Amino acid sequence: MEMENNLLPNDIPPPRRRLSKYLKIDPKLPETVRHVPGTTLVLECVVSSHPAPVVGWMKNGIPISDFEEDVNEIFSAPSFSIAKMVSKMVVQAPSNGDVYTCVASSGLMETSTSTTIIVEGQQTDLLPSMIATKPIITAFYKGIFQLQGTTLMLPCRVFSATKSQVYWIHNDKIVYGNGRFRVMPSGDLLVKDLSWSDMGEFTCTAKNAFGKDVADTFVYPIKP
Repeated sequence: MEMENNLLPNDIPPPRRRLSKYLKIDPKLPETVRHVPGTTLVLECVVSSHPAPVVGWMKNGIPISDFEEDVNEIFSAPSFSIAKMVSKMVVQAPSNGDVYTCVASSGLMETSTSTTIIVEGQQTDLLPSMIATKPIITAFYKGIFQLQGTTLMLPCRVFSATKSQVYWIHNDKIVYGNGRFRVMPSGDLLVKDLSWSDMGEFTCTAKNAFGKDVADTFVYPIKP
């Protein structure tokens, strides 16, 4: 049997558009940050990438996890996901000249940005965590695109000097645990079998006796 090897142009399907992988931190941390002893210093790192990023912090070249038990480690998302993440580092009682670095990775890509702390005035033995303050949400997505049918993890990590409570709202309704939604001990929200009906805004609220902090994430489920 002879096969016809000549295909008309219209017989060739157009190539599917592919989104290039990328990773960026924007804006970068400032070269220096001034800190007044006894106050709380919060560094913010905003990362955009495809696939979704993993973000961590370093102090003087050493991962923060080597200093503290609580870290902003975020589990990696599925390979096809596009996200913008905000990661905050609450700095307590830094020494003059300490260098803090935000490190972001996505697949095989990695980038970072650093700042040097300049301490103004004399050190104090009173840590900011000893002062009654509202909680701070230290890690969350501002937005994420992810394939339908996959498992989505929405981070909501919290720094609080006192006991705090975390709850989620989706499209103006409180998210209660069910077969597909589960609030993890870390405060993250687990969404199983992501569907089109999940599209919209998810709001994480962290509160304690002294106030609350709120972070919004827009979720867009993509067709396979």
